[in-house]
Amino acid sequence: MKKLLLILLCLPMIGFGQVTTPSVVSSSGDSYSNGGVIMDFTLGEIVIETFSNSANILTQGFHQGDLKITTAVVNLDIKTKIYPNPTTNFIIIELEKNVNAELLVYDINGKIVIKDKLRDEQKKQLDFSFLTQGNYFLHINIADKQSVYQINKSK
Repeated sequence: MKKLLLILLCLPMIGFGQVTTPSVVSSSGDSYSNGGVIMDFTLGEIVIETFSNSANILTQGFHQGDLKITTAVVNLDIKTKIYPNPTTNFIIIELEKNVNAELLVYDINGKIVIKDKLRDEQKKQLDFSFLTQGNYFLHINIADKQSVYQINKSK
């Protein structure tokens, strides 16, 4: 009988314990919004801690913002040929028409190792002979559009 009474008294707490939203009892605080930005703050919120690593941020507390990341990168709509791949000394980039473009080659760590431009050109040769063996990423940027290609440099 005691166990049944205990279960009946605890059941509402277990079943409905997470129904309400968190709230803060504080002496001061407010919420502001302007377009797409919302800012909430309180003074005197006792337990807040933030943990982060290179990829994630975790904030413990009542005010946890929504992080929305959008990209406006649009792929190129120009036919592109990149050869030879894998390469030993150079690559050739051919586009279907003359363009003004920025050419960036990144190593696997994200460091720019080659920076060049196409100036009203359709074809360009990039020297890879000084680079060590490995994978590289070629970014072709034309205005607000971009395409990325993986290039394999062998011995």
